[in-house]
Amino acid sequence: MKKTVKMMAAATLVFSTVFVSSAFAANATFKGSLPAKQGDTEISTVARANDSDVVKYFSIKITDIGAGYSSVRAFTERTNGANLSDPYTEVAADGAWHTVNYTTVPSSGTNVVLNLDNPVYVSTSVPVEGEWSPN
Repeated sequence: MKKTVKMMAAATLVFSTVFVSSAFAANATFKGSLPAKQGDTEISTVARANDSDVVKYFSIKITDIGAGYSSVRAFTERTNGANLSDPYTEVAADGAWHTVNYTTVPSSGTNVVLNLDNPVYVSTSVPVEGEWSPN
C-alpha cells in the first residue's frame, strides 16, 4: 500500500510539472518565405513568459527550408522595431532546437517579434517553417 501511494504521488508530481510547464510555454509554429534580395521577414509575434533575469535567450528550430539551404538568420525585436538580439545570428536548418542570446532581454509579457532573413543574396524567395519560443 505504501509503495502504491508513493508511486501515485510521484506520478502526480510528474504530471503536475508537465502540465504547469506546458501551460506557460509560449511556443509558436511559423511558416512563410524568406524574402528575395534584401530585407527580413517578421514571421511571428509571441508574448514572453519569463522575466528578464530568468531566461536570457530565445529558442528556435527550423523544420523545413527550401532546397539547397542549410541555415537562416534569426533575430528578435520589439513591436516598435528595436532589436533584442543580433540580426546576423545564423541558425542551422537541421530540425534541432537552438538557443540565441538576447542582447537586450525583454521582460515577462513583452511581445517579441521573430525575424528571419536569408544569409545569402538570392533572386527568389525561399520557403521556411519551424517553431520558436521567446521563453
